[in-house]
Amino acid sequence: MKIESVKPPKAPADAGSLHKKMMMLLSSLWVTHAIGSFARLGLADVIEATPADAATIAAARGLNADRVYRLLRALTTVGIVTEGAGGQFALTPLGGLLTASSPHSMRTAAELLTEYHAEIWGELDGALAGGVAFEALKGQPMFDWLHANPAQGARFQRMMVEVHSPETPAIVAAYDFAASNHIIDVGGGNGSLLSAILAAHPGRRATLFDLPEGIAAARRGEGGPLPNVTLAAGDVFDVDSVPKGGDLYLCRHMLHDYDDPDARRILTSIRRAMQPGTRLLVLEKTVPTDDTPGPGRWLDLHVMLLVGGRERTVEQYSALFDESGLRLARVLPTAHPAIEIVEAVAV
Repeated sequence: MKIESVKPPKAPADAGSLHKKMMMLLSSLWVTHAIGSFARLGLADVIEATPADAATIAAARGLNADRVYRLLRALTTVGIVTEGAGGQFALTPLGGLLTASSPHSMRTAAELLTEYHAEIWGELDGALAGGVAFEALKGQPMFDWLHANPAQGARFQRMMVEVHSPETPAIVAAYDFAASNHIIDVGGGNGSLLSAILAAHPGRRATLFDLPEGIAAARRGEGGPLPNVTLAAGDVFDVDSVPKGGDLYLCRHMLHDYDDPDARRILTSIRRAMQPGTRLLVLEKTVPTDDTPGPGRWLDLHVMLLVGGRERTVEQYSALFDESGLRLARVLPTAHPAIEIVEAVAV
């Protein structure tokens, strides 16, 4: 007779440990806002070149030295600054991302994520019953509000550049763009992605399609050089507005801003411009259906609160494609953890 070993049941978690973990989760708000103030007040810029004590840092910004010291002391626990001999505070490489001069600066993101982006989370209770938190807070849809407040619109665009620019090299490296002769970027903003693709694959032809503000930014060269690129202003929701003639279409970080009905409208509009067999790359991050860690489930809530949008699983993208005259072909990973290439083909 075979006797099978039975593993003893796990001991129940210690109540003190659970309490500690819950407090860490609940107090994560404190860390976020401390980083936001550190960035917004330009404290990182003060100590960018030379470490300094709290009194010197505070004086440079007209702040209270004791309170600045306490902020800096707290930020040492999350790797933003270090405290050396004589109370001299220095930036870490992570903290360096909060300077205005860093080529990879995330200062604007730190600011906005602790301003109205944080305020909308206070509207989560109501949003779970329906509606959009940003609209409840500001009285109008986010993109309308940004258009009506150009300074805020410019800050939002800076944040988008900060957050998404590091994804661009990973996208270019992960897909064979050399096989396409005419690439059309739908909603491509200032053209930074097309600029990177064309730098890696000279001689390709491309079209940048976006709202007039995005096209104006591209004309100013904000996204980089755009050789052989036609600039076309329009609205993806207008029937027959998406340029025809491409053999590859791009749609980067657009669909997640919309609920399923509007996402289908966008995909249908793009499909009307495509010939059968033409490819569409949806450049977003899919939500895993297992317990794989990652920010996707939290970003899903954030876009729900901001604009009523959603992050999607592969299966949900496939269903949207099927309803829009497209078929899911494959999902390609990239070297950047926040972006994948969801490839669809026109049927």
